[in-house]
Amino acid sequence: MFTYRFPSMSTVVQISIDHELFANDLMPIYTLFNLIEDTCSRFRANSELSRLNQQIDKEVIVSSEMFSILTDAFRFYKESEGIFNPGVLSALENHGYAKSIEMIKGKEIEIALASPSPTVPVHSQPFLLDQQKQAVTLFTKIDLGGIAKGWVIDHATQLLEKEGYGFINVGGDMRIFGTLPRHMNIGIESPFAETEMISSIQVQKGALATSTTMKRKWLINGEWTHHLIDPRTGEPSESKIISATVTAPTALKADVWAKTVLLLGEKVGKEWINRNGVQAVVINKNGDIWRGGE
Repeated sequence: MFTYRFPSMSTVVQISIDHELFANDLMPIYTLFNLIEDTCSRFRANSELSRLNQQIDKEVIVSSEMFSILTDAFRFYKESEGIFNPGVLSALENHGYAKSIEMIKGKEIEIALASPSPTVPVHSQPFLLDQQKQAVTLFTKIDLGGIAKGWVIDHATQLLEKEGYGFINVGGDMRIFGTLPRHMNIGIESPFAETEMISSIQVQKGALATSTTMKRKWLINGEWTHHLIDPRTGEPSESKIISATVTAPTALKADVWAKTVLLLGEKVGKEWINRNGVQAVVINKNGDIWRGGE
């Protein structure tokens, strides 16, 4: 397999494919990732998302890429009954995640929490879409980081499968393209030690994503916090699950499903996995490993 890497979305994009690619083959992939960062990064002041977040309660015509991602986000918001909710940006910022993760990860942040942002209750609809106008009206500021990553992975595989077979890995979220000659055995990292593999999942098609509270974390006034906001409370999740790895037909679904399972917690999250028949590896705060869907 030939492997190609480049930085994007605060992580590394890795493409592994069965034959050599050249600059002209890879350029559409680079262009796609740059486009989606320019569209959806909340850390770029001139991104489409940053401009959109400054126009709450106003109807705004958006790009086709943004409208597609918002359409997917709203569908998953409805399907998850509000557990997946992109309208948690104010809560994220209130808890210290106002800069790119490289700027705050593992660091001490002093924040006055005397006036926290309002909590986001279940069923609090984050925005309204107008299909005919290709427009959106935000009711609150939104974050599209995870779902934008899944979206761009899926669209990149549509380009790559024309070239051969292999997989694309973006910060641990993976999707296979083409037809692999055999199953891949994908290692699951320990949430307590990133270099240690403590489980695995075998896949030959589709996608896989991991949601964890252990990687994107920082200190606020001496206490650890993380980036996964529970929309039912507006606070960082207190789920006993600290890592959920889920397989799905697409990277978009894998990303949303992994986050949903973690936020639902051990009992309901496991029930969700069994009910939907997906492969999953769930790790709780005690380090206990549970496998589902096999």
